[in-house]
Amino acid sequence: MKKRKDGRYQKNIYIGRDGNGKAMYKSVFGKTQAEVTRKANEIKLKISKGMDILSENMPFSELCENWLIYKKALLSSDKQYKSYKTNLKPFSVLGDVAISKLVKADFQCIINDYFARNPHTGKPTSKKTLRDYRMTARQVFDFAVENRILDYNPLTYVRIPKNAPVSERRALTEQEQRWVMEMPHRAQLPAMIMMLSGLRLSECLALQWYDIDLENAQISVHQKLVMTGTPHIVQGAKSKAGIRTVNIPHTLVDFLKNQKNHKQSDFVVLTTKGEFFSTTAWRELWDSYMADLNLKYGDFSEYERKPKSKFDPKGVPFVIERFTAHYLRHTFATNLFFCGQDLLYVQNQLGHAKPETTLNIYTHLVQTNQIKKINKIIDLNDYISAIAEPQKMMLV
Repeated sequence: MKKRKDGRYQKNIYIGRDGNGKAMYKSVFGKTQAEVTRKANEIKLKISKGMDILSENMPFSELCENWLIYKKALLSSDKQYKSYKTNLKPFSVLGDVAISKLVKADFQCIINDYFARNPHTGKPTSKKTLRDYRMTARQVFDFAVENRILDYNPLTYVRIPKNAPVSERRALTEQEQRWVMEMPHRAQLPAMIMMLSGLRLSECLALQWYDIDLENAQISVHQKLVMTGTPHIVQGAKSKAGIRTVNIPHTLVDFLKNQKNHKQSDFVVLTTKGEFFSTTAWRELWDSYMADLNLKYGDFSEYERKPKSKFDPKGVPFVIERFTAHYLRHTFATNLFFCGQDLLYVQNQLGHAKPETTLNIYTHLVQTNQIKKINKIIDLNDYISAIAEPQKMMLV
């Protein structure tokens, strides 16, 4: 230890050797010898634990980039990667700060600011979005902990304000569900499967005919389609809970029995060329599906004339509300709750790793469902049949 000209004390701690065998040291400073000794002992303790002392002053932005590179190789879609990048943007103001200097308060203040007002919308940020922000930043610091750069994750104790608005995901209306059941289209097959089994898009597009047990009305989920790059099948699921057996209603069983291509291909849903769907191919198919639904079921009474086809040279206004494949999965879960099924059963059918995940998404339905539990549970087959043909059945 030595005393510097500025009056502070300094001590150099040996931390190892670099790739060329040269000794490396880290300097600590303090106003007193006791302060320097304390800091030196802290560094020695970290070294004894195998911590990467040289990386702890890495800027937060660099850690985020390293994590994104690591994460991209594990993801099955560009969409998820882009979501992660978006979720980290609120914390970009901390980009130049050394990660070892960041504490809970730095992130809690940003969460609180976005709760009060989202700069992009001018409105309070929803609870789900705030959770996504926190979850992504927490994963970044988990990455640092796993790589022995830090021994503490400042996001662990960050809290989401209780009064944050809840954005409820929309399920298809009964009328929209009938549209899916009624109108023939190349996208009708995957749409029916997702709406009546709750499979994710990647799970649906990887489904094989031997995964479907029509006799016992069940689908086995154990693989997914990775649509980025060259589309390919990957065994496993989003989590261990994603490998599951889903019970499906007779409406879907009957629909699948009538499909003509189940003898022609091992896979249930393929392009017209018999190939796996890429992101672009799926988007084009879904856009065509939405356009056909719009043309058939849209109300054009406010317009001078009804278009003759979706290729009408004067253009076709979109008069129905668009929906995505994920709306179909959400519809399946919503129907289960409306039938009186409990939280754990819905969690199992959706393949969520934790009941908290299901609860966070469907809190409003779980609360409503408490009233329904007073009455008997409605059979899903009867419920779906009543949606398909409301004029023939009455729900109790």
